Amino acid sequence: MNKKTKRSLAYVGIIGGTAVLAMTFFIISQYEKAKYKASETVRLSSETKITTTAGEEKAWWIEVNEDFTKISKKNASAYVGTAVPAYTFSMATLVAFGLVLKHAEKVKEQEEKEVTIAK
Repeated sequence: MNKKTKRSLAYVGIIGGTAVLAMTFFIISQYEKAKYKASETVRLSSETKITTTAGEEKAWWIEVNEDFTKISKKNASAYVGTAVPAYTFSMATLVAFGLVLKHAEKVKEQEEKEVTIAK
C-alpha cells in the first residue's frame, strides 16, 4: 500500500468516525427528546386534571403528576446528555474535514516541491 492510499484511508477513518459518532448521538438524542416531550405532555395534562377533579380521582392525578415530574426530569437529563455529544461530534467532523483538507494541501505542495527539486 502506498503513502497516498494510507493517507486517504486515514482521512476517511477520521472524518467517517466522527461523522458516525455524531449521527449516532443525534439519533439517540432525538429519541430522548421525543420521550421528554411525551412525558411533559402527560405531566402538564395531569396538572390540569388535578385542578378539575376531586376525591380519589384527584389523588390519582396527583400521583401521576408526581411520577411524571420525576420521569420528565430524567428524560430531560438524558436528552441533554446525548445532545451535547451529538453537537460536539458534529463540530469535530467539520474541524476534522478542514484539517484534512489543510493537511492534504500541505502534502501536495511538499510532493510538488520534491518533484521540482528532483528535476
